[in-house]
Amino acid sequence: MASNRIAKELAETYPIPPFTWHWRKASQILAKKVPSKHIEDIALNEPLMKNIVKEDIKNPFLLSDEWWPIVGGQRLRAIHEIRKVDLTFDPIIRVAVFDKPWGNVWFLWPDKEFRKQALAIQFQMWELVFKSEWYTAEKNEEGTDMRFYEELGDTLKGWKHRQL
Repeated sequence: MASNRIAKELAETYPIPPFTWHWRKASQILAKKVPSKHIEDIALNEPLMKNIVKEDIKNPFLLSDEWWPIVGGQRLRAIHEIRKVDLTFDPIIRVAVFDKPWGNVWFLWPDKEFRKQALAIQFQMWELVFKSEWYTAEKNEEGTDMRFYEELGDTLKGWKHRQL
């Protein structure tokens, strides 16, 4: 699902909740409360990490109001690992941060299993629309489609799901 796209013109017709654009150093995002506690819940995509070291960050992230990555989690985890050995690696990233906790409406639903599935679907749809509308770098400098890293990431072991 992470690598799916729709036409930009179509993506523009599907609303994403209001967000604010920021430019932030990776270290500033990683220092926020939720990312700092949960970043290692994201599986490490080593080929992506190597690509980031070589080429930096090209596409923006979409973050929740708590600065948790809805889009960009694998890249943020890769940066976290890089910074364990090189604190000078601190790319400035364009991030869209939700203005409010838009997914919280699902916590009103009494069936916890349905709530979990509905929230996951909601975030995946926001991911699809955001990437389709805002991603401009489709290939790395060697010509590899960037969706390769997304598809690989979906297959990795080591993902820990946060309790909702």
